[in-house]
Amino acid sequence: MRIGVVGGAGAMGSVTVTDLAASPGVSEVVIVDPDAARAQALADRLVGRGAALSTRGVDTPLSESLAGCDAVVNASGHAHNISVMEACLTVGAHYTDLGGLFHVAVRQYEWNDRFVDAGLTATLSMGSAPGLTNLLAARGVKLGRMDTVESIEIADAVVPGRAYHPSEPYGPPYAALTLIEEYTAPAPQFVDGQIGFHPAGSGARTYSFPGGDVECVYTIHSEPATLPRSYADRGIQRVEWRLGLAPADHVRLLSFVAAGLASEEPVTIDGVTIKPADVLIAVLARQARNEVATPDPGAIEWFRVITTGTRDGGPVTVTCDVEVTDPPSGEFSGGAWVTGVPPSIAAQIMGSGRALRTGVHGPELTMPLDLFFTELAGRGMIPLDRIDD
Repeated sequence: MRIGVVGGAGAMGSVTVTDLAASPGVSEVVIVDPDAARAQALADRLVGRGAALSTRGVDTPLSESLAGCDAVVNASGHAHNISVMEACLTVGAHYTDLGGLFHVAVRQYEWNDRFVDAGLTATLSMGSAPGLTNLLAARGVKLGRMDTVESIEIADAVVPGRAYHPSEPYGPPYAALTLIEEYTAPAPQFVDGQIGFHPAGSGARTYSFPGGDVECVYTIHSEPATLPRSYADRGIQRVEWRLGLAPADHVRLLSFVAAGLASEEPVTIDGVTIKPADVLIAVLARQARNEVATPDPGAIEWFRVITTGTRDGGPVTVTCDVEVTDPPSGEFSGGAWVTGVPPSIAAQIMGSGRALRTGVHGPELTMPLDLFFTELAGRGMIPLDRIDD
């Protein structure tokens, strides 16, 4: 099959491309990226992995670049989700992305009928969180054989492998725009059967993991946009999302916000008016492109999803954890690996015609669970499950 990756030369997209290139069922990977040199360097590095690789720039219309693709991954950021969906409808390709940061994900559901009419599947929010987290929730529902689903509690927590010093070079762990929004935008949470917006950084809860405890807080995220829709017929009343980044990220981001560097209120310097947030995001993005961050190979990222419901009238709770470390290849960090691999798996499942339904849905409704987790285990990521009933 032929699969396109928009933003394929970026930090997460390059992981998706690398995984696709080594997957037996993929004949060609099309890398669409504005950085032509970076895209070609990636394609050159992956020669001989299995699939053929080709590159496209942004000077070519997206629908032309993606022509002939069976499935497409948008790894270029949530601002482009809908335009890539539109291109997929034009060329007849299935679609997935790394998340819509709630508001875009909600808008994406408006395209459901068009994807159904085209016989295509759009799997929303298919990175690590959201994405893997959605499927861990679905795994909990299945393992618990739940008749009703009452709540889904999600935590993404990083246990650092070492201390850091503020003077160390800093680069963001993922898209700078997303990080700044997570630390500033009101956080949607689905509580008592409805969405409410909470201050970013509120709702603190501490989770215990091997290696240490991590305080996680509310941020804006896509799971409260998708999971309540998917389990509305089972009576779901609560979906909560919390993030616990490593201190090297968390403390710095809090400092940026406290100093006003993430502000949308313009300042004027020598006659030039600009928003501090735009400068901050551009600088952090440059840091990421230049890969200046000091690595922490001993860090462990934990994804925990606690799903609660009923079976035969009695309560049941299933906790699913996934532990993520840097992959043995050393090509990527664990955080990038766990974000870029799930959309590769999803694109292959859709491109081979094994998605569970057409239309626009969260991954919990489109991905065959056993197949997805078998593929994930093949990349070294295996869920740890606990059932309490």
